[in-house]
Amino acid sequence: MLQPIDPRRAIRTDLGAIFASLELSKSSWLITSLSPASGEKMSKHAVCGGDVVGLLAHCTQLQDKAQARTGRRFALVVIQKAGLDGFWVHRVLEHRESPAASRSR
Repeated sequence: MLQPIDPRRAIRTDLGAIFASLELSKSSWLITSLSPASGEKMSKHAVCGGDVVGLLAHCTQLQDKAQARTGRRFALVVIQKAGLDGFWVHRVLEHRESPAASRSR
């Protein structure tokens, strides 16, 4: 169950979605995320640069873990820079089977 809102908290974890950021380089993609019911702990995971299958698998794993903790399926909100791989990664995330919201910066 989600925790009540405490306005003194530095990081809000009650927003009802999984938030992830991608740091894309040629050699590796770093996925940093914050999931509901995971406290205030950010998780970090890396996949090889260009590993779309690994990226999508990790996104699904994030959703599965959050669902196991809360009993709810959460949307995934992803941000990344629009450079190097950002444009086509954005399109891949938009077209994945599970619901996802993706925004490029």
